[in-house]
Amino acid sequence: MHKVMSADIFVYLDTVQFSKNGIQNRNQIKSPAGAQWLTIPVRHDFGSSIAQTVIAEQKAISRHSKTIAQYYSRTAGFRRWDDELSELLGRASDSLAELAIASTEWMCEKLRIRTKRIRASQVPAGDGKASALIASICRELAADIYLTGTGALAYLDAADFAKVGCSIWVQQWQPFVYEQAYPEVGFVPDLSTLDLLLNCPDSAATKINAAGSWQAQNN
Repeated sequence: MHKVMSADIFVYLDTVQFSKNGIQNRNQIKSPAGAQWLTIPVRHDFGSSIAQTVIAEQKAISRHSKTIAQYYSRTAGFRRWDDELSELLGRASDSLAELAIASTEWMCEKLRIRTKRIRASQVPAGDGKASALIASICRELAADIYLTGTGALAYLDAADFAKVGCSIWVQQWQPFVYEQAYPEVGFVPDLSTLDLLLNCPDSAATKINAAGSWQAQNN
């Protein structure tokens, strides 16, 4: 969410290939026993994009909704947004992209993020793959800075961005501890932003913004 907050335009990469065992269809929340994965079963052909990936089991979403209600019912954020969460997860759609984007949009709204957000499928780009693809999107959007996390540095090529007049800035992230449900099992890091938002609804945005900064990549 820090990247979304920091950008002028945030692009949902709905055109990239679905990655099995990644986080495109799953994330972690906190249970009384610690971290717990919530996974959406999907159907896809090899090479399918996220936008082409279909939710295979609607009942899984309903189960996850009940699990969230069970584990977070006593948090301030859940008490505030119970009805909205139920409505969000109760929408009928067989599209993984639609569910992922809708849930992210909901969290952006609660965090009061005003950044413009679009889908890659709305951008007339698509040159190449991986680094070249991202650079082509930056070119089409007339971007002069691309914000990235450290994980993407394994495939980003600065030369691709130099060709389109765009520099790469890398996220400098300082993990932080916040109040969570079930303190008896200790603090659990690297959970969905939903965990922070439900536990700390009034301070979540401030905490995220304070934990990150940006540094220009040395070419």
